[in-house]
Amino acid sequence: MSERRVMLVKLDKPPGGPSHLSYSEPIGICYIAAFLEQHGLDCRLTHLFQHDADQALCREIADYAPDVIGFSVRNFNLAATQRAIATIRKSFPAIRIIAGGECITAQQWQSVAALLDTDALIIGDGESSLLAYGSGVSPDEIPGCAYRDQDGIWHGARHDSGRIALAELPMMSRHGLPMNRYCSEAFPGKTYATMHTMRGCRYHCTFCHTAGRYAKVDTRTTSQILDEVALLVREHSVEAIGMWDEDFFAYPKRVEQIAQGLVDRGSPVEWQSFMKLTDLQKAPIRQLLPLLRRSGYVRAIIGLESFLPATLRGYHKAGGTNVEELCRHLTDHGITLCPAYIIGAPHETAADVAYGLERLGRLGVDHGIRMDLPFVQFITPYPGTALFSEYLEQDLIFDPDWSHYDGEHVVVKSKCPADQLLGLRDAFYANFYGQSSESHDATTPSARLCG
Repeated sequence: MSERRVMLVKLDKPPGGPSHLSYSEPIGICYIAAFLEQHGLDCRLTHLFQHDADQALCREIADYAPDVIGFSVRNFNLAATQRAIATIRKSFPAIRIIAGGECITAQQWQSVAALLDTDALIIGDGESSLLAYGSGVSPDEIPGCAYRDQDGIWHGARHDSGRIALAELPMMSRHGLPMNRYCSEAFPGKTYATMHTMRGCRYHCTFCHTAGRYAKVDTRTTSQILDEVALLVREHSVEAIGMWDEDFFAYPKRVEQIAQGLVDRGSPVEWQSFMKLTDLQKAPIRQLLPLLRRSGYVRAIIGLESFLPATLRGYHKAGGTNVEELCRHLTDHGITLCPAYIIGAPHETAADVAYGLERLGRLGVDHGIRMDLPFVQFITPYPGTALFSEYLEQDLIFDPDWSHYDGEHVVVKSKCPADQLLGLRDAFYANFYGQSSESHDATTPSARLCG
């Protein structure tokens, strides 16, 4: 008999903290849920905080009685997912459990299988694979599905899961999610939502999964994007949106169409997106800044990553000496810079780290750049990335606990010891915010709104 009820689960960190985490929709499983519903499967989305997930999840399972539970797994929630699965196995032994996520790659799925007591793992995009699994197709016939047989022996996926063009997928489902509680520190007091309008990236940063998963940048249509914004405003009273595409400015004409469409519709929201420093080097992008601002665009999140040429080369990132000049273009058009910066590469000394953080902190003081919510993270070799393989081969990883691979824990050997890295990061936050990082952590707008 085919399974017809599928529960999709994401266990998240609470919002706020040094990473300025928002509390927002679990985009990956939202797309999967929409696809399953489109093809006749009953699906429930369950989005919980890690620290109180087990009891709440058991209540959801008892209420919904799913045949299959699918977990969205990332490094930071691996341990929490492991605990949740153990609880499910005790209380609901008949339920089949499957997991997917960025750290489950063709190279790393065996490591995840050894940690999670699941029946199967999805490698790659999950829409078509989970539809087949939830419909009762034998896992050995499902592309992208690694599975455990009745004897407990794991078998790898025979084929890639394949990909559905993003424009062919339905709008991501938000049914049952706590939309009235989602919020972002970047938009205090505003109702908040997120969107993913493209998949893929033109670049090949060694610390990122995206380029390895997608051969090209694939996008939804402009009308689909504008219609989704309109729905969020109409049905959920959304006032601010994060467009979390890794390479949002890959197609400048597309960006122009989105911005102009928002202007034509009365710019109903404020919004932000990722941007690359190299985007600002291009005249067509700079020429779009006035239109972007009129459309409600208020913030560009840019991964500066480092001011050290050797570090940037190691990450396959472009840099340059004119960072401040490029970022000034944003300020000149009323757009705020939200910079991300990485410290703790193996070759970096304490002096290197201090130099970079000092320069980062003075973007506003010395150059008049409008900046907020800077995020300083420690270099993290996420499993499945080129950096993970490189650092593992060079014996540079000293912490094997994947739940610490979140940018907030030091897991890599460096010429700057871990205690100094922590001290330098905390001193940067204390200087930038004018208070201790602990105080900042406890009083972030998002913590007040969503806690």
